[in-house]
Amino acid sequence: MFETSGAIASLGNQGYEGAQIAVQHINASGGIKGRPIELVQINSESDETKSVTAAKRLVEREKVVAIIGPHASGSCLAILDTIQRADMPMICNGASVKVAGPAAERKWVFSTTITDATLVGAEIAYLKKKGISRVGVLNSDNGFGVSGREQWERLLKENGMALVVQETFGNNDQDVTPQLSKIRAANTQANVIWANGAALAIALKNYRQLGIDKPVLLPNGATDPNLLRLAGEAVNGVLFAASKLSIWDQLPDSDPQKALFKRFVTDFHAKYKRDPSGFAGNGYDSVEIFKTVISRAGTEPAKLRDAMEQLKGMPGVTATFSYSPTDHYGIQPSTLTMQTVKNGKFAPAD
Repeated sequence: MFETSGAIASLGNQGYEGAQIAVQHINASGGIKGRPIELVQINSESDETKSVTAAKRLVEREKVVAIIGPHASGSCLAILDTIQRADMPMICNGASVKVAGPAAERKWVFSTTITDATLVGAEIAYLKKKGISRVGVLNSDNGFGVSGREQWERLLKENGMALVVQETFGNNDQDVTPQLSKIRAANTQANVIWANGAALAIALKNYRQLGIDKPVLLPNGATDPNLLRLAGEAVNGVLFAASKLSIWDQLPDSDPQKALFKRFVTDFHAKYKRDPSGFAGNGYDSVEIFKTVISRAGTEPAKLRDAMEQLKGMPGVTATFSYSPTDHYGIQPSTLTMQTVKNGKFAPAD
């Protein structure tokens, strides 16, 4: 149930495309024990209410084996009750740490997405190495933005760093200069813009237009090719933590994920005539993970769910995944690299 329309369709479409590449790979090699996978897509429309309707349809009418998506954290949180009541195994791609955790309260929900807590932790480690301790945060008012702000507040404090100023803007706002003007006036050493989709592009363009000369950190939504298009030159120089997919061709041949990256990117480009982002990788990994656990445990919901918790060391496009009864995320900070954009191209950060 990827959001192929609405506010973050740019992410959902890529997740759906990545999932289709995985289905293509699996069915071309004989499916699961000789049976092909059928992908039933219902658009969640970047809307929490419509996401609930979509989830109920998949469970009650389509009788699916498992559910993947959406990318909006708010949509993931909105459907939790439906998923839990239905005993439906699900991989949700929202980045909020609340989506699949704590595991005891999210019995049926897993994730292939790098959480905001993991992203923020990696970015704070980078700032500390650079001697930066005074930070400003601007976040959108949707589930993703609010959860991200909470992680910045918590982890800055835990690391003895100062949150100098914090501002919030509406996810549908077309101008964010009032909030950014307050951030510009504050005594920060670096600033954060935590939003996704078009909202991130608008805020980043406003940041540059105001001439704020402090480093700006973004979530891994910076790897969305649409951000490069929407924000233009404003995206050059941003800093963000992300999976290695966006810089895969700059990795040494010894990297254990490079061959998987190459196959995925090659086939994705052949089908869609462009390169994938990390969000396409989330969709791809979700299908591959369900294929692996269904091959081992079958499609009975409880057995499938238990097999998810026993999955260890599975290499994916996003990361290497290991789940457990206490960890339904499975991605460690070591998976990430700090990156930037130079002349419209992704590159390792200095």
